[in-house]
Amino acid sequence: MSELQQPEQHSQLQPTSTPQFSASKITITLSYALSVVGVSMFMFTHSGKHYQTPFTGILPITFLYWFVTLLSQFVFLFKLFFNSTVSSTNQANVLAIVGPHFTISNIFNFFWCWFFMKEKFIISEIILILNFLNLLMLYFTHKTISIKNVVDWLTIHLPVTGLPLAWNLYAIFWNGACVFHSHNNHLLPRLLANIFIWEFLVVPGSLLILYGDWSVGFATSVLLFSVGLCQFFIKIVALQWIFAMVIAGIDFLLSIIVLFSGAIKQVDGAEPAATQNEQAPLLT
Repeated sequence: MSELQQPEQHSQLQPTSTPQFSASKITITLSYALSVVGVSMFMFTHSGKHYQTPFTGILPITFLYWFVTLLSQFVFLFKLFFNSTVSSTNQANVLAIVGPHFTISNIFNFFWCWFFMKEKFIISEIILILNFLNLLMLYFTHKTISIKNVVDWLTIHLPVTGLPLAWNLYAIFWNGACVFHSHNNHLLPRLLANIFIWEFLVVPGSLLILYGDWSVGFATSVLLFSVGLCQFFIKIVALQWIFAMVIAGIDFLLSIIVLFSGAIKQVDGAEPAATQNEQAPLLT
């Protein structure tokens, strides 16, 4: 049985051919399409001084990050709906447990892109916080990090939880800086940014230590590398780009260490068959 925590109301899951699960498939797919539209609008419209803050990243890396995120989410949907090796029971588990959070995250992401693009920064900040809470609930309540199969971990936890969680955490600070008009013009906002940026070491580092989750660490290192490059070109004589590069490097190295140590443990640790069955992945 999967280690993902299953809500009690879904303990008796229905076959995936029922109208309920057909509707779930349609809803998830439409929400993903909505997210793609939102990200596309966001990528080609967020320019100008209102978006330039101490947490702004360089556009090509931001574009690449979202391309990888959306592509991995497409792989998740394709495997869920069209992979014949996925049993109907496992498909039902994903739809019932992960599906609602994924759908909500996609909808929130679209509206964040829309309001951020319209420079309604207070509304977009509220949306980010709500989506962050939604993703935290998925992370800690249903524990997608506990999936043991590497392929399933990469096609479920990484695109549905890890990458969106890292982005929302970053976007809260970027969007928040826009709310307070921290546009690199005054000393105090930059000093505060020099302090708050270390949160991007604390949170990924905590997840690495407590859960061995390198996905958020890797994702955050990419985003902070983007911030470092952008801030370097904006203001060379400043600490923000230096701190961003240092944090990106530490997050990356710690993630590499955790990734390889986890792989070595999986190779060396031969678990009994009964234990393996108890820790079966969500998808097979």
